[in-house]
Amino acid sequence: MRRKILGLDIRHDAVSAVLLKSGIKGTDIEAHVHVPISNQIYMETVLAASLEIIVEKIDISGSVCVASFPADEMSYRNIQVPFKGRKKIKKILSYELEPTIPFPIDDLIIDFNIIDLPDIANRHNIIAAAVEKSRLQAYLETLGSFNIEPEIVTVGGYPAALCAAGLVNINENWLFIDIDNNKSTLFAILSGSVCLIRSFPIRSDARSFETESLCTNIRHTLSALEEIIGLDFTPEGAFITGCGLGNSGVDQDMEQSLGFPVKRTDFIRDTDIIKEHADSQLWNPHQMDNSFSLALMEIEGTNGLNFRKGPFAAKKFWEEHKKNLIKTGILAGLVLALTFFNVFLDSYFMGKNLTRLNNQITGVFTSTFPDVKKIVDPLHQMRIKIQEARKNALLPGVTDKNIRAIDILNNISKIISKNIDVDFTRLVIGSESTVISGDTDTFNSVDSIKNSLEKSDLFKKIIISSANINKSDNRVRFKIKINL
Repeated sequence: MRRKILGLDIRHDAVSAVLLKSGIKGTDIEAHVHVPISNQIYMETVLAASLEIIVEKIDISGSVCVASFPADEMSYRNIQVPFKGRKKIKKILSYELEPTIPFPIDDLIIDFNIIDLPDIANRHNIIAAAVEKSRLQAYLETLGSFNIEPEIVTVGGYPAALCAAGLVNINENWLFIDIDNNKSTLFAILSGSVCLIRSFPIRSDARSFETESLCTNIRHTLSALEEIIGLDFTPEGAFITGCGLGNSGVDQDMEQSLGFPVKRTDFIRDTDIIKEHADSQLWNPHQMDNSFSLALMEIEGTNGLNFRKGPFAAKKFWEEHKKNLIKTGILAGLVLALTFFNVFLDSYFMGKNLTRLNNQITGVFTSTFPDVKKIVDPLHQMRIKIQEARKNALLPGVTDKNIRAIDILNNISKIISKNIDVDFTRLVIGSESTVISGDTDTFNSVDSIKNSLEKSDLFKKIIISSANINKSDNRVRFKIKINL
């Protein structure tokens, strides 16, 4: 059975959705929608309007949803802890983050990932992200009004960075930059792991100012990165995507300003995962790659930041389908009980029938062979008695050949041709001879019958005792003697 996965990327500039179908034969894009947002003041209202357009164009029923919310609405921190176990980190994480975050820690939902970096003085690096519960609640309520319950809620652009790190052949140290019209999020990738996330605004007076503002923020972030992780970080290149790219030459301008290669992402082209895409001509990678990577995150089983935890944890399967499962279990139990009861009744009546048949067999054996007093296995004993009876079921009298009457009849029936018009009226079987009487159409037929009987190995001699024409019906009445 093919699974349906909905990748839903929500940001201030647009809402994008990609519906994938994944199965044994491969993964296909069933539908995709990109809804631009112009009014960012009333985000919940605009989001509801965008979702209404999406659910009208895409059949999301039965799909698993993976959603991302605007990256600039979350806080990110890099910290070091003295141990690596996730359970231990969870216990101390809120205490470690509390002095560094300008919000009450109880008002936040926090998740983290362990960064695969060289340990420094037995300290392990982690990257943590936090979002206000009220903001997350507002988004989930809006989604819920359209019967959308995402199993994963993560940072916008983060799944695309993970997708590029895991599926695209890239260098060791590089950047992934998600660019919107007024904001941008930078993901620093070191040895295949996202080691830093930072969001910052972009000046949008003109394209040159916009690009310079973006590159300045990138350079400042890179300068801070080495101090944060305690390692040298020189990016060998950058991948960019996002609604803010459009058809402008942002990538070329950034490449000149930053001094290293900058390339736009196209995950359909670079990953070779999609086998079929009905609307490939309407697909814009910079608009759809983020939502596409969200769906890939579910298909590939990629672990990452997920804010569906604590009071916002996705409903477990049991809790969501508890009533239906209980009803199904009761019905299944009743069917199973009826099945066992039916098997029990069948076995009971079969046993009674078997006993009755055994009694009948014993009764038949006793009435047939009253001389047998000891009955152990009546069926086996009856077979032995029948074999003995067959040996004695010979012609009246005893002959050397032990010719049975049934053998004589069988030979006469087989030897005489079916083309001869003959009616047998009498058969007398003796110990030494057999006499057959009847009538036929001509004397030649009588001779043919005699000649046929002489071919049998059972008969010694064939004698026509009499052959006369009956004037009443003009048929030849004959009598033939067969010596055994």
